Amino acid sequence: MTILEKFKTAAGDLTPNERRLVQTVIDSPTSAALGTASELARAVGVHEATASRLARKLGYDSYAQFREALRHEFIATRETATRFEKTIAEAGSGSVLGDLAQREAQALARIEDFIRPEQINMVATKLMQAGRLFIYGYGNAETLALMMLKRFRRFGRDVQMLSADPRSLAEQALGFRKGDVVLTFVFRRAPRAYAPLLQSAQEAGAETIVISGSTGATLAPQPDHLLAAPRSGDPDAFQTLTVPMTVCNALVIMAGLIAKEDSLKKLDRLGQLIERFE
Repeated sequence: MTILEKFKTAAGDLTPNERRLVQTVIDSPTSAALGTASELARAVGVHEATASRLARKLGYDSYAQFREALRHEFIATRETATRFEKTIAEAGSGSVLGDLAQREAQALARIEDFIRPEQINMVATKLMQAGRLFIYGYGNAETLALMMLKRFRRFGRDVQMLSADPRSLAEQALGFRKGDVVLTFVFRRAPRAYAPLLQSAQEAGAETIVISGSTGATLAPQPDHLLAAPRSGDPDAFQTLTVPMTVCNALVIMAGLIAKEDSLKKLDRLGQLIERFE
């Protein structure tokens, strides 16, 4: 039984103050999952014992057990604070650097189990042949999006960063046309703009490319080209950008090889312009 179902089942036995606590939990599950009984009670204006009593009415031995259930159900251990808390709890006092390096090496060693070399070749070709290249990255993916923006501009491509603001993004999507390529990053879960962005691109005849982690196979709608490989570490804990950044670097290198002569000319011209502007 889910926590929401337990709320419904116990509704008839709850006091007005307990109902207020329930409503607060539903409205702000992250705060409740990461806070204490006293913090929740204080936010509602009731005694801490009320929060503990509510947990027992819902079938939990303690408020701590109730809070743990909240973490798994409402935020599914995907929120940054929860993931990082789990990571540092498991790290202990050993070598954080050594452990991290080992996990990254293991993830990188398996990358071709998920992404074939011919996929890199095909996607790199699409990126270089695009009439215009649009890149969208949300959250941590903004770092990768910015890197790809700069790399492909250096190849002389027409590259634009898509806005995170819904209205601005809609205005940019209005101009999508056949021959364009939209590159998007998706990791733990698709951002709210993912589905409308891909739908808009595909309706306009633009090709869509997604670089993703292990969630790639569950995306809807599916892109025209998907490069998905698991990142290192526990899926419920802190994960780095090492694997997707490696994928990005492979695409940049392959793109340069595909149009080697032209790419070198563009980079040489860029060097001249940098000297001029500096």
